[in-house]
Amino acid sequence: MQRKKTLYDFLYTSLKEQILTGCYQYGSPLPSASRLCEIYHVGIRTVKDVLAALREEGLIRTEERKTAVVLYRPRRTSDENSILSYVLERRTSLAETFQTIALLMPPLFSFAAVSCTPEQLEHYEPFRKYIQKGSGDKTRRIPSNLFHDLLRETGSLLLNDLYASLEVYAQVPLVLMCEEDPSYVIPEEEKRRLAAVAELLPGKQQEEIRKAFFDLYAPVSENIRDCLQQMSVRFPNIRELPDAAFSWTPERGRDHYYTQISRDLIDKIGTGVYEAGTFLPSEANLCRQYHVSAATVRKALSTLNVLGFAVTQNGRGTIAILPDDQTTFRCMKDETYKRDTLLYLSALQLMAIAIRPAVQLVFPLMDASVQERLQNEFSRPDNIPLASIFDCISELLPLQPLRAILDGCNKLLLWGYYFAFYSHGIRSHTRLKELSLHAFRCMQKGDSAGFSDCLSQCYCHILSIVRSYMIRGGLSEAKKIIIPYDTEESV
Repeated sequence: MQRKKTLYDFLYTSLKEQILTGCYQYGSPLPSASRLCEIYHVGIRTVKDVLAALREEGLIRTEERKTAVVLYRPRRTSDENSILSYVLERRTSLAETFQTIALLMPPLFSFAAVSCTPEQLEHYEPFRKYIQKGSGDKTRRIPSNLFHDLLRETGSLLLNDLYASLEVYAQVPLVLMCEEDPSYVIPEEEKRRLAAVAELLPGKQQEEIRKAFFDLYAPVSENIRDCLQQMSVRFPNIRELPDAAFSWTPERGRDHYYTQISRDLIDKIGTGVYEAGTFLPSEANLCRQYHVSAATVRKALSTLNVLGFAVTQNGRGTIAILPDDQTTFRCMKDETYKRDTLLYLSALQLMAIAIRPAVQLVFPLMDASVQERLQNEFSRPDNIPLASIFDCISELLPLQPLRAILDGCNKLLLWGYYFAFYSHGIRSHTRLKELSLHAFRCMQKGDSAGFSDCLSQCYCHILSIVRSYMIRGGLSEAKKIIIPYDTEESV
């Protein structure tokens, strides 16, 4: 089973890493407790516990009603620079992360921008004033408060978390560039690009906004790549860490072992691996299969009973069933299950957008052998064409950070939830299969745009189906999760 990562672990590791590497330097304030809650999607109790731990280690100073201040000051000699070592040990991963940001964030921001007005963006006016001020700021950090505002308006539980994770990982080399050249200021051209973003945001021209964000991020990505190459030549003794990589865990805080087991069983019930009306494997067999204790298995089976995917009979075992409307809608009154559903919808929304830049990178690699492999997999009666296509894209994707993002999302997309809507489950003829197979035909014809569009529409279709169903069941929060393309359908 995958090791669970708590929200505390994530916030603690993130803040400590930024302090030790100099992103938050001696004497500088950390974001306020409320801001940390907002950025990292954690509760105030978690923030207070993390700040207390950092204070106990002597890394920060905290005072009542004041933001924490960094106390850590690295000891350096002429041959030692912790930021330099950190960056060059991760140079390939950092360069790929900036490339991923340049590919992924422009379409995400442009999608978010057409969904809101400047009045909904708390930091829009401060951002405009920042641009107009024109001061010689020595930091290259692009103001992010406004961008977080944009992503929040999509209703997603994931986009702000993803952006924060990318920011945290990518900002270290920017700190190093300022340190290497103390006279460094933001280039005038970059200020003009920021100004262009500010001017376009009130409008609804999605393609123009996407281009403005791309023009903003692409040069930064190129500059970082060139800078890292130059520094690696200057400091050849600093070797790359073989396992250094960007990571993102969208299910953080909900990845307990019993949750992983219940999700896997729901997937197998919904897709017909365990057919409705038949007994699931015994508790003892499930313990061996998942390498967990009996108590963990029982908790997973209890979750299935509550969600309506199973009925446990004392002395006989647990029978797989498909949930009825009443059970599903009742679960939506529980905050935990409600959040899980919104997380599922958020993952579909993100996949509908992120799959396009992924296809842009891998399409030239999807040769005849890949097509033959997919054709063979499609012939299996239990095959899900979209799942097979996604697996190919993930395997071929050259950018590790983008692959990590897509794989993280994919873990949340249990096919069993979708196919549970259909009486014949995975063997049903669905719109999803039609779209997936049409995408494959586009691939065979060399139509990259058609392939990309169809795959995006696949995820939009699932989002539309499940979102509409949940709204009818009383989950009003689902209305906030915007569908990237107009494919509203009903069951």
